[in-house]
Amino acid sequence: MSAVNTDADTDTDADIVLAVPPEEPLSEGTIGFAVDTAARLGAGIRLVHVVPTLVGDWTGTWDTGVGFPELLSQGRVHLEEVAAQVRDRAGAVPVSTELLRGEVVRTLVDRSRLAQFVVVEHRDLGRWERWSGGSVTGAVAARAHAPVVSVPADWHPLRIREPITVGVEDAARAEAEVWTALGLAAAEELPVRFLRVAYLAQGYQELLRRQVDQGDLLRAARAQLRADVDLPASVRERVPCRFEVSWGKPAEILVKASAASSLLVVARRDPRLPFGSHLGPVVRQLLREAECPVMVVEPRPSTMPDVRRTPSRPPIEAAAG
Repeated sequence: MSAVNTDADTDTDADIVLAVPPEEPLSEGTIGFAVDTAARLGAGIRLVHVVPTLVGDWTGTWDTGVGFPELLSQGRVHLEEVAAQVRDRAGAVPVSTELLRGEVVRTLVDRSRLAQFVVVEHRDLGRWERWSGGSVTGAVAARAHAPVVSVPADWHPLRIREPITVGVEDAARAEAEVWTALGLAAAEELPVRFLRVAYLAQGYQELLRRQVDQGDLLRAARAQLRADVDLPASVRERVPCRFEVSWGKPAEILVKASAASSLLVVARRDPRLPFGSHLGPVVRQLLREAECPVMVVEPRPSTMPDVRRTPSRPPIEAAAG
């Protein structure tokens, strides 16, 4: 990653990094999410635009004759246009810019080391685009060193402030999901809904040679959900929380839940694995189809604002590394 142009008047350690897409402006929903969250957390917004490194001859040019200096100039102009768009909405929230050159996903992942979290706008890709280039949003979420929020390009905040929904799959990933969501909920004065999906495919029921009692499974899943989340009484008194268990396919249930959520929080796979996308099929489907912003966290305790030790609005801490 090589910085080409940086505004140096803002401390970036606690900033929300907002990725600037190539050529297109950001949607009002994405800007609104970043600005409103930054204002409540007391953070700044760092607009980061990556000019891709191109493969060409020794002059580093497109075969159409567009050289790197011109590409950087175009990138700088686009970044400033988006910055003006964000500053019009930001009010007192500090907004700074950073123009970088490199491979887009790798550069954003590297830049996430200094972020509170990273916001990426998700745009629908055609089948050919997904096959040939893949999703920048998914690739960044799979490897980032801080939580990544994917905001659908057509998303707008609901008039009624809905809860933050946490998709809790197991105890191993619950801590990062739960405390990240609680920190944001405390700052934004939102309730939290902890949701677990229980489901056993018909094929497994046939292997067991018996009809599965859904009621028994749901009761067991609810008890396990409460044990996995394990909230102290002091937290339950401060942040309204509810526990829900639904029967069905996990991705379908969570996509449906996203329609009545301000934010959906899920965890990716074990970060110690050196290969693979680190995003399971459920998370990938949520990034494509969820109707609200989706936050993907690393399955270990995050350093988002900690509701356990703050009497009022949580402070900003450095992002997970």
